[in-house]
Amino acid sequence: MTAKRLLEIESKFLFNPSLVAVLQSNKGNPAFRRLEALHTHTFTDTYYDHGNTLSKNGIWLRQRTSDASMMLEAKVRISGDFARSTFDEITDWKEIAAVIRQHLPGFCTRKKDFGLDQLAEFTTTRQEFLADDNFAVVLDYTDFGHAVGEVELMAEDEEEAHREIDDFMARYPWFFMKGKAEGKLEAYFRVRATTISN
Repeated sequence: MTAKRLLEIESKFLFNPSLVAVLQSNKGNPAFRRLEALHTHTFTDTYYDHGNTLSKNGIWLRQRTSDASMMLEAKVRISGDFARSTFDEITDWKEIAAVIRQHLPGFCTRKKDFGLDQLAEFTTTRQEFLADDNFAVVLDYTDFGHAVGEVELMAEDEEEAHREIDDFMARYPWFFMKGKAEGKLEAYFRVRATTISN
């Protein structure tokens, strides 16, 4: 029996930067049952598309570059929206090419960018934590002034994983603020549109 591919289940959230020190020391009320600071690192994401064909179909092709590595990845949305999503993350070049050819026949002519147009590029500094043994909590700060958090789980059952994430975030309302969290790409396009209009 073939094992199911693990999906990335994520929920974005707003956070108050002044509470990050409280998070790091795990002195919130209530405190996390267990909290481990993993690491802080910086990377640059370059997104590719053609006429927004991929993004309209919930596919985000990006190259992520850091001091240590460079990785090409396709994030294929299984369900959800910018704030609450389930993705299949594909890193195998042949699998990525197959996904692109479904929507853009005739592309995939170059290995780096598949012959597509650059859609966006920005740099992110990310703080990563492991909370309550299961939940990845990431805090992202972009070079264009946007900050957003994500709680992530790798799981096969997306409905159960979303319930677990919702319950987890509800236990710590002092840090996971209510309200619509704006994703990095969403914020990038908003900022760029504002800059162009001015």
